[in-house]
Amino acid sequence: MRKQFILFVILFLGFSLVSYSQINYRHFLREGQIKLHNEEYLGAIKSFNTAVAADNSGFEAYFLRGIAKYSLGDFRGAVYDFSRTIKLHPLYIRAYQFRGISYDRLNDYLNALKDFNRAIEIDPFNADLLLARGNSKLHMHNVDGAIVDFSASINFENDISGTWLNRAIAYHLVGDDSAALSDINKAIELNYLNAASWSKRGMIKYEMDSLQSALADYNHALSISDKNPYVYFQRALTYLKLSDTTSAINDYNNVLKLDPSNALTYYNLAIVYSASKKYDKALDAYSEVTKINPYNVYTYYNRGNLLLQKHKYGDAEKDFSTAIEIFPDFAAAYIGRSQARSYLHKSKQSLSDKKRASDIIAAANGNGGDLNKLYTKYSDSTYFNKIIEFEADFVEKKKKKGRVQYKRIDIIPKPNFSLVYNFDDNFVEGADNFNYNNFDPNISVFNADNNLGVKFRVTTDSVTVDKEEAYSKVNSVDSTLMASGDTAGAFFVRGVVEGMFQNYVQAIHAYDKSLIINPSNYYALLNRANLRYDMDEYIYSEDKYNSTISINKNSFTKGNSVIEQPKHQEVLVDYNKVISIIPELPIVYYNRANVKLSLKKFQRAIDDYSMAIKLQPDMAEAYYNRALTLLFLNENKLACKDLSKAGELGITDSYNVIKRFCTK
Repeated sequence: MRKQFILFVILFLGFSLVSYSQINYRHFLREGQIKLHNEEYLGAIKSFNTAVAADNSGFEAYFLRGIAKYSLGDFRGAVYDFSRTIKLHPLYIRAYQFRGISYDRLNDYLNALKDFNRAIEIDPFNADLLLARGNSKLHMHNVDGAIVDFSASINFENDISGTWLNRAIAYHLVGDDSAALSDINKAIELNYLNAASWSKRGMIKYEMDSLQSALADYNHALSISDKNPYVYFQRALTYLKLSDTTSAINDYNNVLKLDPSNALTYYNLAIVYSASKKYDKALDAYSEVTKINPYNVYTYYNRGNLLLQKHKYGDAEKDFSTAIEIFPDFAAAYIGRSQARSYLHKSKQSLSDKKRASDIIAAANGNGGDLNKLYTKYSDSTYFNKIIEFEADFVEKKKKKGRVQYKRIDIIPKPNFSLVYNFDDNFVEGADNFNYNNFDPNISVFNADNNLGVKFRVTTDSVTVDKEEAYSKVNSVDSTLMASGDTAGAFFVRGVVEGMFQNYVQAIHAYDKSLIINPSNYYALLNRANLRYDMDEYIYSEDKYNSTISINKNSFTKGNSVIEQPKHQEVLVDYNKVISIIPELPIVYYNRANVKLSLKKFQRAIDDYSMAIKLQPDMAEAYYNRALTLLFLNENKLACKDLSKAGELGITDSYNVIKRFCTK
């Protein structure tokens, strides 16, 4: 009887747990769906993460999280989630469809076609699948195959505007403009208010040299939506073909109002200004390009030629040198720099550049032909002064609340973790996204048990605190601790607060005193290491930027002395001591990795980030910083995997980096 009762209890408990899990799963799944519908993609991912944690056998959460990642441009992360969906539900057609589309966006067309083929095997009459497969074939330049798929899709569903539009583009690519215009007219008939159809028809007419008709289509597209920078850009090209420079410049400026970081538009503006002999405006436009895209070799080359014309030979030399640094075999840049150096009376260097250019030209042409004629051809800069007509990164129209990947950011590693005094009365322990205090349960125990009202938390953020209020509280705590004989604790609390106000010397001094009394206080060691690192870097930057500096490969020289980058020996010693006391603390490995990264010890930094992740698998910052390190080492595939995980865990900046480095 007792055995039966125990079995009943076990079964009952098991049923209760499953039911509770399912309730949680369905709740967070629905919450995520609402956020997804509202284009709140980051919040949706967070909800789907919770749903997966509640029940990792539910395919819907993986699938919908994949959709959210796709919407943020994280196509590799989307592939992972769609693959998990398929593993759980092998006949779920939409997972194959969207995984195929994600592969297509990653230029992995073979895998895309495999997914579309598998989905079509399951559902051979699905017009959306045929449309998606046709798009991939189009991207593979299999235009005839694309037309076959688009036609089959139309046979099944002939009222989808996008299919007619895509077949029109395919017909245009094979030179059948009559069929292209017929299809695009049908697309417009089906969806008269779709600005994309009007602008695409304008582009086809533009390429057919039917310029006034193209203008009419662009004007109509803009009457539907005047917030699309790409249409202004294309209309500007049409105005240029019509020799209407003023209207073209106006439209380029319209692009920049909507999309201020559009490098291609600045580049084209510079060329138009140059042709109009408005050299100062052209120089300004080229300078904007270099701010947005510092590795655009033709910008430096063209600006160098403009500077030559303005007799600014030193600046021209710098621009040609930059172009050569980016592209060491750029013969035309050597020719330009040779001319600049000749004017600067650097005869030896000028001749060296001329010889280098000749060698490159001879090698490129197999040492054949008249070298003098070839040299003259290569020195003609007009080839690089052409208006560029391909699509740029027209993103302003996509900057909706959920599409954080289009926000401009500085790509820098996330900072160190520190223990801070929690002065925020509204702070709820464990309520933050990443539960940083879970790195060390001792913090939670201390916060709960001490009767001083002292609470600590671990964070990477700088904390804004009223200085007078902070010192008032700390002085009260100090006197209580001193009275109880806990001198080490008093110095430690003082060090934490002084560090929060970046009073480096006072904070380090307080930690020194605390550690003399209690050498095993690993947070005193951790925070002291962080402060030493920050102080070293601050002093270095002050010396570096506030002095007359010339740069060589490994150091900065100031007068006759050398300003070397700090080695951070004391910082590393402190971190190593922490590890010897508590080897399972993940944040110390993360912080040590940041220091090694600054010292350019990239592989060792990766080792420490990996150890931090092993100890704390949801440490988003470790994934993010490891990804940046891998990107620096040109390990893009591994980096993009880490960026996807960091984004999933809440690092918003990941999606900006993914957009720049993982979707090409």
